[in-house]
Amino acid sequence: MRRGAALFILFFVFAPAAHAACGQTQTAVSGEAPLKVTFTAVCTSSVYSWSFGDGATAVGQTVTHTFRAGHWQPALQTDAGAERGRPVTSIALRLSAPRVARYGQYVVLHVSVVPRLPVTLRGRRFGLKGKLRVRVLSAHPWVATAGGLRASAQTLVKPLLTVSLRGSPIVGGSVRVVSTLHPASAGAVVGPHRVDARTAHTALVTVRSRPAKGWVAVSRTLSVPVVSPSLSAGASGPSVRLLEQRLQELHYAVRADGYYGDDDVEAIYAFQKVQGLGRTGAVTADLWQRLAVAHTPPARYGGDHVEIDKTRQVLFVVRGGRVTLIVATSTGATGNTPPGAWRVYRKVNGFDWVLYYPSYFLRGFAVHGYPDVPPYPASHGCARIPMWVATTVYGLIPDGSTVYVYG
Repeated sequence: MRRGAALFILFFVFAPAAHAACGQTQTAVSGEAPLKVTFTAVCTSSVYSWSFGDGATAVGQTVTHTFRAGHWQPALQTDAGAERGRPVTSIALRLSAPRVARYGQYVVLHVSVVPRLPVTLRGRRFGLKGKLRVRVLSAHPWVATAGGLRASAQTLVKPLLTVSLRGSPIVGGSVRVVSTLHPASAGAVVGPHRVDARTAHTALVTVRSRPAKGWVAVSRTLSVPVVSPSLSAGASGPSVRLLEQRLQELHYAVRADGYYGDDDVEAIYAFQKVQGLGRTGAVTADLWQRLAVAHTPPARYGGDHVEIDKTRQVLFVVRGGRVTLIVATSTGATGNTPPGAWRVYRKVNGFDWVLYYPSYFLRGFAVHGYPDVPPYPASHGCARIPMWVATTVYGLIPDGSTVYVYG
């Protein structure tokens, strides 16, 4: 055997063996930041040098280090050489939510997590920008999870409170207050069960919730007019004021003076005509109920114009296709008020013979004020309207205005 080969065999046989790794143990290496981890080297060595991957170092067989949020790779240097330890994941997870939201409302939750990890809430994953749109259907805290860690946030929830009345709010009547909290688990309802109907007045009914945990207290106040059961010409007081207020809400022409005068009689005539009721000009308990649920009648045509309904004997001032003023009228006694679409061609500021503030739309036919406006056709062919509202209507019908006559 040659000399070189012999030396190689001797070196291979008697060369020192490679050192085995020292080995190490750690306490939990994943958890909420700041995360404290204790490391222990399990071998005998003249030196134990630790590097924690976050720029910090330590010396000793057993060391403890607190990691800020992030993903870190610790390492150990001993006589046995360098070795990597188990990676450390120190997690900072924060969840934020709106402070208050309505029941059934959609809100956006925001989450931040370091290091970047998937975050879920009730099986749904937050988007790349840390947002998740959810619907508020309970008062339970929101709980997000990432890497086995949980973060919670609380949204206080406003429930839905509905309050309605059952019965007729007239003096001596019985009016029950029905209140419901949605959902029922949001708390208890506190408030009156009946409206005081002993006198004519405006009753304020306030209902509140006594909230359960996680819910916000809510309240509703209803203004309930308790009125006299019957009114006619010459009456006055709170019931008349409430009547006039309601008629104005429905756009009937009436003065709000608390006195049941001719204007109130004519406004009630107009309401009874529109509703297809007997034309008495007086208010009964049944009429109060009709007023409570009534709506402003629709216009037949769009745009700005005036409509004269011969069948119902009412005049509508229409703006933008909506009725803005309803006035009692009396058209031709023989039915001769001409149907069609006409235009105002002449106006007189004041009296023109016996016609007060007339707006002529065809030959001698005009919309004008007149002292006598019965609840039936009685004119020579014009559309009579009450004297007190004639100037108002005159101002709402400029030259060239369209006047529709039908019925």
